[in-house]
Parts: sequence; C-alpha cells; structure tokens
Amino acid sequence: MPHSAIILIYLLVTVLNLWGNYTHDENLAFFTKPLLIPLLALWFYLQTKSNSSTFRNLILGALFFSWGGDVLLMFVKSHGEHFFLMGLLSFLITHILYAIAFFKIVAFKEGFLQKRKWIVIPFLFFYLAFNYYLIPDVAKDMQIPVLIYSSVIILMVLAALNWNTFVADIAFKLVVTGAIAFMLSDMIIALNKFKAPVSNAAVWIMILYLFGQYRIVKGCLEKIHHTA
Repeated sequence: MPHSAIILIYLLVTVLNLWGNYTHDENLAFFTKPLLIPLLALWFYLQTKSNSSTFRNLILGALFFSWGGDVLLMFVKSHGEHFFLMGLLSFLITHILYAIAFFKIVAFKEGFLQKRKWIVIPFLFFYLAFNYYLIPDVAKDMQIPVLIYSSVIILMVLAALNWNTFVADIAFKLVVTGAIAFMLSDMIIALNKFKAPVSNAAVWIMILYLFGQYRIVKGCLEKIHHTA
C-alpha cells in the first residue's frame, strides 16, 4: 500500500472519530479510536524500514504506548478508574520515550536550551500555575501521579524545543508544534476530569492529540530523511 494511501486512511478515520465524538455516536468513536495510532505507526514504520536507529525505535515505542493508552482509556467508563490509571501510565511512558528520542538527537547540554536557559522559566511557571489551579480538585491518591505526569509532559516539550537551530527548520517546527498540541490535549483531559466539564471536550482532546501525534511523527520522518 502506498504511503500516501495510509495517511489518507488515517485522516479519514480521524474525521470519522471526530464526527462520532461530536454527534455523541459512541459506537463510531469507540471503534475508530483504536485504529488511529496503528495507522500512523504503520506509515512511519514503512518509511523507515531501512533505518534501524535507536531514535526510530523510540518513536515506534512511543506510538505503541500511545495506542495502549488510547485503548485503556476507552474502558474507564465501563470498567472503572483503574483503567484511567493504567492509561495514564501508558501515556507517561509515551512522553518519556518521546523525550528520550528528542534528546537523543540533540542532548540537553548541547542544544538550544543550553544557549537560552531562561526559556525554561516560563515553562516552569506554567507548570506551577496549572497545577496550583488543578491539584486542589484532584483526589489525594491521584495528586502525585498528576504532578509526575505533568512534569514529564513539560520535559517532552522542552526536549522538542531543544531542537531549535540544530535540525532542519521544518523538522523542528513540526515536532515542537506537535509536542505542544499533545500537551494541550492532556491539559483538557485534566481540566475536564478534575475541574469542570469542558464543552465538546472529547472533540478538542482528539483534534489536538491526533494533530500533535501526526506533527511529531512527520517531523521525526523529516529528521530521519534529512540525516539520511
């Protein structure tokens, strides 16, 4: 199957999933969701078959755990909150793998952040402000997991930002915007779950999540092909 056909199917399934969430068609949303990340992973895998680098394998690992998180969160409503915790853990591993992969390309001590250390400050402030707002409404047994998870998300975004000026501009822009979109998706999940219902939350979560994942994967492909 041509690579372009796979990404077109991914976009089609994305539209169907978003429509299912928007119209509250639970069956359509349920059955399309677990197809999305495997399609993106297949698209990435087929274009990197000749590349067996650690970076490439880390990205594939991140996509695998993203899919695991997607599937686990599908069963929270029917099987209980322990599925939320398992989904959170799966996405935590996803963000860790992405961060490791990004730092594999440009180490922290060698990248953009080393030259512009002050850029970390607004991210730290954002982390503290968001958790100050969120944590009082989070159950005590969930507070530490939420703090750890949000720390790792910020680290993943900073790892993407560290590429600036050290890789091709297109690869950097794709990866950093994808990482930020992924972070915003997780923020809406947290606000919707712990603070108050967000209007059309499922739609916005999936838009940002799927846009973010596509941008990250596309940016990583650009980095691999540019290096090759």
